[in-house]
Amino acid sequence: MSELEYWKECVSIAADECDLKLTDDQIAALAESVQGGHENYGMAFYTPPPSDYYDRIEREWKAKYEALRRDFDAYRNNAETAVKKALRQYDDANVSIGEHGEVFLYGGRVEQIQ
Repeated sequence: MSELEYWKECVSIAADECDLKLTDDQIAALAESVQGGHENYGMAFYTPPPSDYYDRIEREWKAKYEALRRDFDAYRNNAETAVKKALRQYDDANVSIGEHGEVFLYGGRVEQIQ
């Protein structure tokens, strides 16, 4: 089936649904017009390609992830600073907090201090 035949069939079905009697020449003329309109639809009503949509979604989740990562890093740094002060460590001491709340001091060797 060619594209024009497809559009002829569409026009013919639409005409039948509203009890419109058309000749084959009228159906062909309307089908050609509909086909031309369909070909120019993209110029009249811009629809971005799906890749633009997926790229936007990826940019959005990456931005959200980076914001969460910055917030978490700031929270961790603040917690480590608070732990240094609470345990009376020097400001330049390298301290980290483990997954289960343990506190490690890195100063030539790793030492668990809490």
